[in-house]
Amino acid sequence: MGLPPRLLLPLLLVVSLLLPLGASPSQAASGTAPSTAPSTAPSTASSAAPVGRAGPGTGDDFPRLPASCYDAHDVITSPCRVTRYPGRPMVVLWGDSHAQMYLPALRQVARHQRINLTAVLFGGCPISTPYPRSSGFQRTGCDDHNVRSLAYVRDLTQRRSRVRIVIGGFWSGYRQAYALVREEERTGVPSGLSDYREQMARLGVERSRPMFRAIGRLGVPVDMIGQAATVPLDPRRCAAGREPYQCDLPRRRALLDEADNRRWIRSNLMSVLPGRPRLIDATDTYCDTRTCFAHVGDANTFYDDIHLGARLTATMAAYFRPVFRDVLAR
Repeated sequence: MGLPPRLLLPLLLVVSLLLPLGASPSQAASGTAPSTAPSTAPSTASSAAPVGRAGPGTGDDFPRLPASCYDAHDVITSPCRVTRYPGRPMVVLWGDSHAQMYLPALRQVARHQRINLTAVLFGGCPISTPYPRSSGFQRTGCDDHNVRSLAYVRDLTQRRSRVRIVIGGFWSGYRQAYALVREEERTGVPSGLSDYREQMARLGVERSRPMFRAIGRLGVPVDMIGQAATVPLDPRRCAAGREPYQCDLPRRRALLDEADNRRWIRSNLMSVLPGRPRLIDATDTYCDTRTCFAHVGDANTFYDDIHLGARLTATMAAYFRPVFRDVLAR
C-alpha cells in the first residue's frame, strides 16, 4: 500500500528541490555549484542520492555548458561565459536549474545576434539574500553564491553600458515547500523537509524580495522567466513511459496554481525591478488552454518530473529574442 497523499507530498518536495541541486547539502554548504544535469531518479524517498556526470539517454536532454565552465569534478563554475564577442553587449542568465534548462534557446539567439551570454547558475538555490547571522540559520553555499553573484553583476554594470539580466527560478517549488514549513509551524505536523531544504524554501519566499530590491538598485534591466510545467505528484499511469513522463497532462495539474504563482512573481519580485521587466511565458510551446503535451514534434516535453527537455527549450528562441533586441538598442 502506498503512502497517503499527506505524507507523499513532503517526500516529493524533498526530491523535487534536491533534483536541481545535483549535490548533497554538505557540498552545497561548501560553496560548490551543482553538476550539469539533475538526477533522473524516480520520485521516491530513496532517490535522493547525489549524482554526477549525466549519462546517455535522457541525460543528453539537459543542456550542458561549455567545457571550460566545469571543474575537475564536473561542477559548474560561475560565472560561465557561454558566448564571447569582444565589444558586444552582454546578457546574463541568472538562477537555478530552472534557468539553465532554457539555455539552448538563449544560446541560439546569442550566437545569431553575436551577443555575449554569461550564465550564473546554482541548482536548487533561490536568488535571495542570506539571513543575518543572528537569525540562527547556517550560512550555505547557496548564500555565498548569491553574494558573489550580486557583486559580479554590480561590477559588470559598472564596466559595461549594455547589460541585461534574465532570471529563472523554481519559484513554484520553493513556495510549495514553504507552505509545508508554515503548516508545520502551525500544526506541528512534520514537513518532511531536511533542515537544508527547509532553509532553501525559506530563502526562496522570505529573502528573495530583498535580493530583488538590491538588484533593482543597480538600475540594470531585468526580465523574468515564468513558471514551467512539471509532472504532478500522482499522474495517471502512462503506458508510453514514465521516465520521462510520456503522456499528456491537464494544464491545471502540470502548471499547479499557475495564476497565483504569476501574481506572486509580479508582486513580490518584479515590482521592485526598474523599468518595465517582462515575464517570459513559453508555456504555449507545449500547452494549450487545457492540456500540456508530452511531445512537441520529436522532442519530449520533460527531461524529468520537474525540468523541461533541452530539445524542447531549443525551440523557444523566439520568446527570448526581445531580450537581446533590447540590449542591442541600449
